[in-house]
Amino acid sequence: MTTTTLANLHSDHKHWRNEIKMWRDDLEEWKQEQAQLLSDIEIALGANVAGLKEHAGSIGEHEKNVVHHEHFIAECERSATPPPRNVANLFTEDHEKEASKHAGIRQAHERIKRHHHRAMARLAVVLQALGQAE
Repeated sequence: MTTTTLANLHSDHKHWRNEIKMWRDDLEEWKQEQAQLLSDIEIALGANVAGLKEHAGSIGEHEKNVVHHEHFIAECERSATPPPRNVANLFTEDHEKEASKHAGIRQAHERIKRHHHRAMARLAVVLQALGQAE
């Protein structure tokens, strides 16, 4: 059996205080790391939200142009007389521009979709990791 002396108690307490200080230093460092990471995530999510809004705007503008063009074509079909040649040529040119725009939006959409699915999967892994205690 060991004999406990006041010197031993003081020694333990000194050791414990040093360890507690180290723990507090670790906690402060971890809080700073978390704050920086959360700030980075906020910035990234903000950029992602802005990108989705921009993409939605592109889709909306394109859809409006398609509907407008379709209404013009339907009106021409209902009319007994074809549109003047210069108007028909303009709408043919517009149609070609919209076809090109549509293809570009399709490519952007597929790229955004792949990025979104990857990001969501990775965030799910992070959330799962945060929910698990060791």
